[in-house]
Amino acid sequence: MIDWEELFGEDGGEEEEEEEEEKHCPIVDFPTVPGLRLVRQALSHEQQMLTFQAILDYGHFSSQSNQSMCFGELPPHLNQLAHFIHKTYPDLLPSHLTKRQPLFDQAILNLYEKGQGIRSHVDLARFEDGILIVSFLSSCVMTMRPVNPTEGEPLGILLRPGDILALSGPARYDWEHGIEEQMHDTIDGEWIERNVRVSVTLRKLRAETSEPTMSGNGQVCSSRTCAPAQAFMTTSHSVSP
Repeated sequence: MIDWEELFGEDGGEEEEEEEEEKHCPIVDFPTVPGLRLVRQALSHEQQMLTFQAILDYGHFSSQSNQSMCFGELPPHLNQLAHFIHKTYPDLLPSHLTKRQPLFDQAILNLYEKGQGIRSHVDLARFEDGILIVSFLSSCVMTMRPVNPTEGEPLGILLRPGDILALSGPARYDWEHGIEEQMHDTIDGEWIERNVRVSVTLRKLRAETSEPTMSGNGQVCSSRTCAPAQAFMTTSHSVSP
């Protein structure tokens, strides 16, 4: 059994907090997309591998399902992941968002086979501001596009394993994010060969939202449950948001 507090750390004294600060990775901002922030290699290799193993052991994915949704109280591996991010990078999201309780009560996990992508989209209005995307296993380029094409240029973001991407404010509502369907990416002159990738997206349901329903043709998850869902797969192998 994985000791999640040992893996991600537990709340300690001032000395421990100072030691942890030295291990923090810098937060990267993108001036052209306000509210878009990136922490590179935020998770150690061990944290990535053990979290991914927990994802497999929990049964998030199956031969029939490449997507899983969780509502309400998150399972231990996702709860500890969210806690670690908030504790280690308290300024990743605006302070008015990090004060809410719980910080996240919904998660969507996507398994991308090599070459698969996700259509460009803005997350549904049923979710509050402040979204985190955590990457595992393989690198890819996520493209940000303004909802109004006249208000900016597309921006490619290289996401490597262990990276955490945060979207709030304009990045959350005024920009779409998506991943092209292709076997490799090229960014800043670097050739990125894709492989199997897993993403974990953490969100908060709006208080007025009723019992959530599943997008695509997956089963409905009631509150405080987490179950596999069959994502809508197009002939070009895109994953539903």
